[in-house]
Amino acid sequence: MFGKLKTLAIALHQDERGDMAQIVLAVALIVIPLMLLLLAFGKQIGEWFNEKNTALSDAERIPEPGQ
Repeated sequence: MFGKLKTLAIALHQDERGDMAQIVLAVALIVIPLMLLLLAFGKQIGEWFNEKNTALSDAERIPEPGQ
């Protein structure tokens, strides 16, 4: 009985390792292209956000009703 339980535990452990490798691979396939995009266009993205922030800061505030 303990032999079957040990075999089951070992098989479960090996399956989890395979699942972990798939998860790491999936995350890497998402993160690596994003990092490449940030490296390629990071300065332009930063400038765009800076322009939008300046536009929001310089915009007139909407007055409260009744003022």
